[in-house]
Amino acid sequence: MRNALWAATAAVAVGIAAVPAQAQDVTENLYFNLTGFLDVTQGSNIPSPIQTITGSITVTFDPTKSYDNDTTDIVVHSLTGISVGSPLGFTYQNGYLEFGGIQNDADLVFSNTNDLVVAFNVTNLANPFFPSCATPGYTCGQYTGNPKVDAAGYTLQGYETGWFYGAQSQVSTNPLPPPSGVPEPATLSLLGLGLASLGFTRRRRRRN
Repeated sequence: MRNALWAATAAVAVGIAAVPAQAQDVTENLYFNLTGFLDVTQGSNIPSPIQTITGSITVTFDPTKSYDNDTTDIVVHSLTGISVGSPLGFTYQNGYLEFGGIQNDADLVFSNTNDLVVAFNVTNLANPFFPSCATPGYTCGQYTGNPKVDAAGYTLQGYETGWFYGAQSQVSTNPLPPPSGVPEPATLSLLGLGLASLGFTRRRRRRN
């Protein structure tokens, strides 16, 4: 049975430059190395079973439109470190793109499932970056509001928690060098904002 939802529904209020109404499709190559995973359940402090997740994707989209669990406009070139239990796709709205398994929505993860969500701010297509847990509209469990942890991560079957990645992670529009070693999970003494639910990532409130 599927357990508690790892998500929060919230509107994102971030200043984004207006995009011309006649914008055309763009193709974005995204490469990522994710490391420094932290248990986001307050007080559990379970070490991350996965040390590094790497991947590369190509996404084609119109920046003026919204996309929900799109599997046709994305090419997954590689994904190592985790096996996701559903087809991979993406969501996009207002400069934010999330990549992950679509069974629970590409921008959601559930506890006790093999799932992944990688969030990107692609407002500037030439310089994408990971939104931090301090970005309005994101929920990261005990790290909500903390700029040193990024607002995405993974869950695994058999675990009632999830792990989000820290400042060691990288994203680029060009290929990244392979990780130089297996980093230890980051240890941060941070004040948690504990949530009643067990789930943490971000889901946008989509327009009707």
